[in-house]
Amino acid sequence: MKCSRPPLKLAAMLTLACAISSCSLVPEYFRPAQPVPDTYPGQSASDSVTEAPALTWQSYFPDADLQKLIQVGLEHNRDLKTAVLRMDEAQATYGVQKADRLPTVQGNLNYDRSRTVFSSKQAFEAKLFRIGVGISEYEIDVFGRVKSLSQAALEQYFSVTENRQAVQTTLVTEIATQYVNFLAINDQLKLAQQTLDDRKQTLQRTQRRFDAGLDQVLDVKAAQIQVEQVQAQFAQWQRQLATTQNALYLLLGETSHRTPLPVKPLAALKLADVTPGLPSSLLTRRADIRAAEHQLKSANANIGAARAAFYPRLQLTTNVGLVNSDFSKLFSDTGSNYWAFSPQLLVPIFNYGRNKANLNLAETRQHIEVVNYEKTIQTAFKEVMDVLSTRTAIAEESAARDRLQALESSRLQLVKRKLDQGLVTYLELLDAQRSVLDAQSQAVQIQQQALQNQVGLYKALGGS
Repeated sequence: MKCSRPPLKLAAMLTLACAISSCSLVPEYFRPAQPVPDTYPGQSASDSVTEAPALTWQSYFPDADLQKLIQVGLEHNRDLKTAVLRMDEAQATYGVQKADRLPTVQGNLNYDRSRTVFSSKQAFEAKLFRIGVGISEYEIDVFGRVKSLSQAALEQYFSVTENRQAVQTTLVTEIATQYVNFLAINDQLKLAQQTLDDRKQTLQRTQRRFDAGLDQVLDVKAAQIQVEQVQAQFAQWQRQLATTQNALYLLLGETSHRTPLPVKPLAALKLADVTPGLPSSLLTRRADIRAAEHQLKSANANIGAARAAFYPRLQLTTNVGLVNSDFSKLFSDTGSNYWAFSPQLLVPIFNYGRNKANLNLAETRQHIEVVNYEKTIQTAFKEVMDVLSTRTAIAEESAARDRLQALESSRLQLVKRKLDQGLVTYLELLDAQRSVLDAQSQAVQIQQQALQNQVGLYKALGGS
């Protein structure tokens, strides 16, 4: 059995179609200008790093305990898993769109039977078996419509990939922030417990002096009030500790609390100190900015597809195979072969302005993505500025809180010595103890804010 080859014209036309399909009507892409200053306020370009190094969470959070928690979160957090699945979804969508650029070859097996009646006494019946392979309605991408749609889908995939990185950055930031809160609350609980023990001892001493006729009932009541106040604060910190633990375990993706939360003094938690660089470094560091730019490129490619809709579309249908009226002889030497070549040119004539409206829609969406891209850069610039502007103030407040804590502790020692000499009352002692507790608690709070500020800088600079 021999099968005749398609004419050479068919191969020539296919080659020509592939050659002219490289045409593209996608507008040339230009990255919009950065809508923020070249440097941060109070910063000069000469003392800044233009090409800032990569900011990984392993280098920014060197604490071993915190790194273990972050690793657990990266493995089990549900938001991150959803982001990964979204990335797989976008990749599959791009694969489908990319496949449209190549012809789909299909096999077919047909059976046709017909009966034609010529008169009341004469009829003709025919049956035909046909088997073959061919291409059905393959669009030869002369003006780049299919290629533009494929490019738009690819940029969408890149954008979703960057969004996944942005979710990871946010997750790492939230885990670090909650761990800072967890350690700070434990420090507050420790202070409250120590103060509660001291207040109970003071109450016992005051009660003994009252029983001996040395103190008044007012002193006893004041000591009792101090104990209850600290007891209430202790219960409050316990409640906040439970809430913080639950939030941290939710971020870790382990609601069963299998992963232990290491406890240490807040002062023992050290973070890396980095330079912010210039605002231009945010374009490559921050995943949300990169994602917004890919969205812009996708919208730019869709304009090319909308433009191509104004031009004719060339579709190709081909088929080659075997044909016979007897199925048993379909593959025998007596079988017949056939081929078909059916190009089709579709020319838009009158579509009620649909193509023009689609082009306007694509251009408008591209303008929207430009604005979104610029807004994303401005938001990133603001977040960095918020961190940098508060860092100096926090450092100054922290130093002042340390000095105040030292002064209040010195005052308490002085009041205790005078109390032993009978020069002050127990009310003054209780007041001095309350002032020391407040100063110590505020010192922990400002230390907590300083670490939170450092964690915020990691996110603002686009840590990975």
